[in-house]
Amino acid sequence: MIITFVCVAAGKLLAQSNYIVEPLPLNTGFTNEMFAIPFQDGMIITSDRRSNVLVSRIDTADNPLFHFFFLPENGNTRSFSNNLPINAHHGTITISADGREMYFSANDPAGQRIYTARQQGADWTNIRPFTHNRPNFTTTNPTLSRDGLRLFFASDMPGGYGGFDIYVTERAAVGRNWGPPRNLGPAINTEGNELFPFIHDNGNLYFSSNAHGSMGGLDIFVAREVNGEWGFVQRLEEPINSIADDISYTTTDGATGYFASNRNGRTFNLFSFTSQFPIFDDCREQQINDHTYIIEDPRLVVTDPATFSYEWELGDGTVKQGDVIEHTFLSAGEYEILLNITDILTGEVTMRAESYLLFIEDAEQPYITITGDLAAGSPLQFDALQTNLPHHEIDEYYWMFGDGTRTTGIRATHVYTAPGTYRVQLGVIGRATYLNDPEPEKICVWVEVVVGESLQIVD
Repeated sequence: MIITFVCVAAGKLLAQSNYIVEPLPLNTGFTNEMFAIPFQDGMIITSDRRSNVLVSRIDTADNPLFHFFFLPENGNTRSFSNNLPINAHHGTITISADGREMYFSANDPAGQRIYTARQQGADWTNIRPFTHNRPNFTTTNPTLSRDGLRLFFASDMPGGYGGFDIYVTERAAVGRNWGPPRNLGPAINTEGNELFPFIHDNGNLYFSSNAHGSMGGLDIFVAREVNGEWGFVQRLEEPINSIADDISYTTTDGATGYFASNRNGRTFNLFSFTSQFPIFDDCREQQINDHTYIIEDPRLVVTDPATFSYEWELGDGTVKQGDVIEHTFLSAGEYEILLNITDILTGEVTMRAESYLLFIEDAEQPYITITGDLAAGSPLQFDALQTNLPHHEIDEYYWMFGDGTRTTGIRATHVYTAPGTYRVQLGVIGRATYLNDPEPEKICVWVEVVVGESLQIVD
């Protein structure tokens, strides 16, 4: 017997560390290096090393003062600016995208405060206290958004959730006056201390906290904003975090950057991190695994169709009536198809066709399955359980969500913070089992996900 199977097209479906962490060569082992950001042809660091061979500046407790230093790629370390207060501890620094505006924290006899400065020529001038400094509380650790319209900082001002909290102040493009500080809320801030905020160009906010399930001391976390509310806090993986204090995370591209930690002993040192997340250059659109078929037997002719019925046993427990049927099989596999022709008047099976085996195979590819509400702020579940690479042993699954965030594992959860169309990529690295000692292969697919506005609950 010959049975014709016509495929019907369906709609498009929407332990190992990933970082190398190394101490910077500039660490001395007996001084503290607390902060680093790239700047021009080098980097700015905060350190309590001597700024002058002949002069060692100390605070009232006889501790060396922290100052900003500039380390050019080629050249000697020097003080970052001659105009900053030299009898104060310097903390962290943030510079506007155009390089003309700077905010930094300094600890003078009045307490720890934020200051602003403007670039003029080769140095910084017009140094002024930040508008939201107050004599009865601390403001510190400023970080400026790329558009220059939001400044995040840490403070122990009254009305917080305990210890130091993270705040944001905003200013209009015209007028440039900073609005009232707004606490980022209980999803970020806790009864503990939240310090060292760093706002990335992609909108991710990194900060240090001794809460949120810290491994020990201060750990580095990342959070995202949806509809003006901050949340979705995640602790960065080891070896960026440790059981020691890990602070001052900065990055330009998310793949490389710096942080400070006292994991190596009694002093803080600077570390660089480099992502080992692989690059998948050849990523192809995911093929649809279509299991829908139209089934018929073109050889079979019934002279009086009013007295006969067609009954198909489809090998998956399903029975359907009709001379031509459409059926969707739930998965790939081998199915035995049987056709029974029954006399309607007597109810007897007049002909039982011989069985026919249908083999359904999925495309050999990684496979992305997505479940959940496609709305900003709603968790989406991703899995690669339907990946079909029978001739490969897969070492790891790599997810790239199209919004600058990435993770690993056969399952993943992700939240999009804004509506839009995102290209989700799933890459795998595996070895072909039919080759002797083969090099690992990279295989990648993508699908586009359209994320809508946040779901609103109406009472």
